[in-house]
Amino acid sequence: MTRLIVVFGREPIPGRVKTRLARDIGEDRAAEIYTRLLEHTLTEATATGIGVVLSLAEPLTGRWTPPQGLQIEVQGEGDLGRRMAQSFRSHFALGAQRVLLIGSDCPGVTRAHLRNALDALSSAPVVLGPARDGGYWAIAQQAPGVDCFSGVPWSSERTLEITRERLGMLGVDWAEIETLDDVDTGGDLGLLDGMAEV
Repeated sequence: MTRLIVVFGREPIPGRVKTRLARDIGEDRAAEIYTRLLEHTLTEATATGIGVVLSLAEPLTGRWTPPQGLQIEVQGEGDLGRRMAQSFRSHFALGAQRVLLIGSDCPGVTRAHLRNALDALSSAPVVLGPARDGGYWAIAQQAPGVDCFSGVPWSSERTLEITRERLGMLGVDWAEIETLDDVDTGGDLGLLDGMAEV
């Protein structure tokens, strides 16, 4: 069975990443922190031994060098939900049977979390990884997938709640794995204590 991890992210350029965090600590420092978060996520994803794709919001400019050998794609148009739906559709069309989409700003994510998310698809067609701020740090689906993104408010404390409601309305079972934290503002910087060079 073909499994795939898709990391949603941005090239870590000051002013383009972590804008809420940048308001607290400045654009350069926010970009430095995001670089570490992104590279941590890619390291853990690659360490699973599962295929990894870095899905960027915009094409690379050359101001950051991604890890060698990493497959890179550019996300489609539209809001986050539309881009995630398109990512699932395109990777299923290419033959993947289980796809995990993850963000790139969760310092506590490990290779074990990622494997667990994909393994949980054995018991449900959709798996959610809740984030403590009301969103989710991961969503996994089995082929052919389901559009559980329409009508969901993004970057909201109700994102996870509304996604659950959407799945229920569609009659789709889902499983949930461990709740993790992501870094959005200066108040979240304590979450980085266990990461090197941050």
